[in-house]
Amino acid sequence: MNPVPASSARHAPLLSTPVMAQVLERRTTGWVVGAMAAVHLGLLHFGLPAWPCPLQSALGVPCPGCGLSRAMTALLHGEWRSALTWHAFAPLLLAALVLITGMAFLPEAARRRGIDAVARFERRTRVTALLLVALMAYWLVRLLVFRGTFIDSTLS
Repeated sequence: MNPVPASSARHAPLLSTPVMAQVLERRTTGWVVGAMAAVHLGLLHFGLPAWPCPLQSALGVPCPGCGLSRAMTALLHGEWRSALTWHAFAPLLLAALVLITGMAFLPEAARRRGIDAVARFERRTRVTALLLVALMAYWLVRLLVFRGTFIDSTLS
């Protein structure tokens, strides 16, 4: 008798797909992601308009990532409390950006070992699926419980 329900078994490969490892596969992706993040955060740092949130602009509803740009700017200034107030996932995003960009510059052998290690970690822990669920839950709590504060903070 199989203790895992059939529906869980069907979704297990999907939940353990190594998404970050797939992003790391192409050096160009790392360079582009790093450059775009640097430009975006640079614009914010100098008080210039950066890319607006498409969901907020189109529907007036903050997206799950709203606040991340300001949180990242605060993190880069060493203002951890402020960063976590803007968005709790900012340290994870900063770590992901450093990993994606850094891996793009490694020699091929070291890069390949890193990608394989990340893929094994993602498959074993299902961290990508867990973080996606956590991000959606965080967004819903901010949207439903702290609605006024959350929406007001995204408009400033």
